[in-house]
Amino acid sequence: MAAVNSQSSSIQHTGGAFMATALPADRRLEIFDRYRAGETLAQIARDLGIHYETARKWAREGRRHGRARLASRPRKHPGLLHGVPAAVTERIKYLRNEHRSWGVTYLRQQLLHDPTLSDEHRALIPSQASLYRYINSIEDEPFKRRLKSEVPSTPLVAQAQYPHHLWQADLKEKNRVAGLPHQVTVLNVRDIYSSVTVGAHVFELTRNHATLAGHQVQTACRACFAQWGLPDRLRTDNGSCFVANAPQNGFPSHFTLWLRGLGIEHETIDPGRPTQNGCVERFNRTYDNLVLRDGPFDSLAQLEQLSASTVEFLNTSYPSRAGQCAGRPPLTAHPQAALPRRPYRPEQEAELFDLGRVDQYLARCRWRRRSDKVGKVSMGRADYYMGRANAGQAYDVVFDPTDRHFVFTRADGQSECRHPALGLDATNIMNAQQTERIRLRDPEKAT
Repeated sequence: MAAVNSQSSSIQHTGGAFMATALPADRRLEIFDRYRAGETLAQIARDLGIHYETARKWAREGRRHGRARLASRPRKHPGLLHGVPAAVTERIKYLRNEHRSWGVTYLRQQLLHDPTLSDEHRALIPSQASLYRYINSIEDEPFKRRLKSEVPSTPLVAQAQYPHHLWQADLKEKNRVAGLPHQVTVLNVRDIYSSVTVGAHVFELTRNHATLAGHQVQTACRACFAQWGLPDRLRTDNGSCFVANAPQNGFPSHFTLWLRGLGIEHETIDPGRPTQNGCVERFNRTYDNLVLRDGPFDSLAQLEQLSASTVEFLNTSYPSRAGQCAGRPPLTAHPQAALPRRPYRPEQEAELFDLGRVDQYLARCRWRRRSDKVGKVSMGRADYYMGRANAGQAYDVVFDPTDRHFVFTRADGQSECRHPALGLDATNIMNAQQTERIRLRDPEKAT
């Protein structure tokens, strides 16, 4: 008789897949009664759709502790921290009372570095899930889980099919350059099929601007588009200048919407997978060796001049080791890359920008939000008011492209509100520099 893998809970069999569920008391009793009546455990497991080891476990429990134990088997309280020292639980309560705004993740990291706890105690700090359950079990106002949104992602293409099918963009951030008083960040952009460097734009950082803003990336991309035309797809990482707060709240950045309006699919790599942006990541090192480590420079303009001449040399004269180039310079191996497939001029952007593409994308999204204590719900850079009577309510939010309204439906289905989308017209999306720092609010607050 062949036994299957051990499981401590029942496994419901549906459509060839097994799903773990808690075994109810009547099933436990049935297993024991049938086994005591002479049936085999294998037959009982097949009839009940559970694993053999599950049937054997409850038959064994009945023999050892009696049939009554199966009917009233106590379960562990999910909120208790079993095996956690009292010093740790007291510290959890103290930190939670002193810092009500801390989330579970941050609270746990504070515990892991807490100097008042010994190394032995820190080794027994509970997992994030256990900590969450424990705090919810001891407080009248438990944590509110972040509501997850459903925003479709653009799948990564396996391989570029022609020049300007796929560009990769990445930042070479916060570089110290000899002769310059401030750090510089470089936005490098590469065409994957031809290995042409379509842009290497240098930005000088000041104390108040430690990283690039979305409008700076937009400006650099416009320069690339003007020279090489519009690509079909642009791949970046999940840096804030590319995606803003999308990883946290699911709302697409104005940069993503701007690309959509121009007919460009914005791909983002998986977190922690820089190899998905490998072409431009490797070029960052080449650029560092050839440009950023040179100098000293008298001015930023001198650095920009060297950057431009280096990119020109790599594209037109330097033999590339990329497979598609076969030891020739990129533009020699792929002369068609010099001809824009989709021409672009900045003064014609309003004609090329199609707001309908943006609306189609937003209509595919579904967000979940919770109103705050005054009934406010935030979407992107805009605040919408549901009224104080709806404070703390969860909402399902969709975008209606027919009249460009957001539709807010309470999770209990008892009410629905419609609000005009704020800050999502073509002018706002194309002019990020004037609008990205502005907080938009409903002109009329709900009562």
